[in-house]
Amino acid sequence: MITNLDRANWADKAILAFREQTGCDHEDSLGDILGDLMHWAAVRSFDFDAALDRARHHYAEECDEEKADRLPEGVQDLIDAFELQIERARAVIDSWEQGDLAGAVHGLELSLDDSLAAIAKAKGGAA
Repeated sequence: MITNLDRANWADKAILAFREQTGCDHEDSLGDILGDLMHWAAVRSFDFDAALDRARHHYAEECDEEKADRLPEGVQDLIDAFELQIERARAVIDSWEQGDLAGAVHGLELSLDDSLAAIAKAKGGAA
């Protein structure tokens, strides 16, 4: 999947190539390349403003998509805790079936403590 960091890296390569060709410094490079792209669009009868509007729309969509792909803070910890609790619940069942009631209860207690800690972390430290 292409990320916005990939897109930024592609733009970085374009800016670096532009700077090598023009000798402009880092601070001026974005404005200079945009200005030169305006000249390029005029010479080739492209509508620069329409392209810029389209670029803004694409940028917003790509940012929204990437934001939607990320899990909210704390959610991954909850997922990890639930997966661990499932694993430990299976171990509890195995211990119970083998007659080790104390081991089963201890394993269950550990999984509950881990889950409660993950929930507290997801809530920002509140238990």
